[in-house]
Amino acid sequence: MTPNTLLPTPPALPALTWRSARREDARAIHRLLLDIETVDKRGSVDSLENIERNFDDPTTDVETDTLLAVTPEGQVAALGWIFSPPVGQTEYIAYLWGEVHPDYRQRGLGDFILTWLEERGAQILTTRPRDLPYSLRTSCQDILHDRIALFEQHGFKHVRSSYRMRRDLRQPIPDRPLPMSLASGGITLRQWSPELDRPTMEAWNESFSDHWGFIPVNEEVWKLWFTGHPMFRQDLSFLAMTGEGEIAGFCLNRVSTDEIRATGIKEGWIQELGVRRPWRKKGLATALKNTCFITHEESNDTKQS
Repeated sequence: MTPNTLLPTPPALPALTWRSARREDARAIHRLLLDIETVDKRGSVDSLENIERNFDDPTTDVETDTLLAVTPEGQVAALGWIFSPPVGQTEYIAYLWGEVHPDYRQRGLGDFILTWLEERGAQILTTRPRDLPYSLRTSCQDILHDRIALFEQHGFKHVRSSYRMRRDLRQPIPDRPLPMSLASGGITLRQWSPELDRPTMEAWNESFSDHWGFIPVNEEVWKLWFTGHPMFRQDLSFLAMTGEGEIAGFCLNRVSTDEIRATGIKEGWIQELGVRRPWRKKGLATALKNTCFITHEESNDTKQS
């Protein structure tokens, strides 16, 4: 199915060319996000590495599932992108991502991009099996009132909120070691290492299987977005291991130098923190988290001066 089949026609604005995204657009897309951050103050900017990796994501077909408005100078004025995993646990999802450059807002581009995303997303979902419901999903921060209003005008409803939480590592880190009940039962903490990559993925899938909106990942996606990502930090990531060599829990961490440059804040991310069900509510996640706090505080990349 081509991207033009039964899809809305872009608005006729002078000097804008509408086409699919290309790998060589990655820097221009990153520039778009940097320019947006100067106006929206979202507090984070997706890295150039992430944008480049979007082109390799198996949940998107760049030729049919992306749309850019590009100026003659190569600036990206607007962007639409759809990610739709072919598998689902409770539903099949098409995740819609749209952006408009601040200089091109209030011209109807946001409304058009969202309409295009909805219609293309619906096309994708019709190719999925009919054993589960279909959902179009998008997200934004609660400070982006104009975006929320646009979503609501298109019939989207708020169904879930999440928090972005920040901790100043200059403040004392609580001394909460591995609880004695776990240590006496054979649980130990160790740094992540490559030979445990697949078991870590399996532990992640199991740990998050009862999480809202969960979609299992395969090795290709795991390598692309988790432990194979340039921002992944093996030295800052830890596993909780049983005496039998199973992974009971994990805390995987990232550092984005692009984001540090863009925001001026030296920070790292606890990207994935999970505990398998048999070891929950025993203090294991807290022990993993505090261990990672300490290693972040000691790291030159994230240590606060």
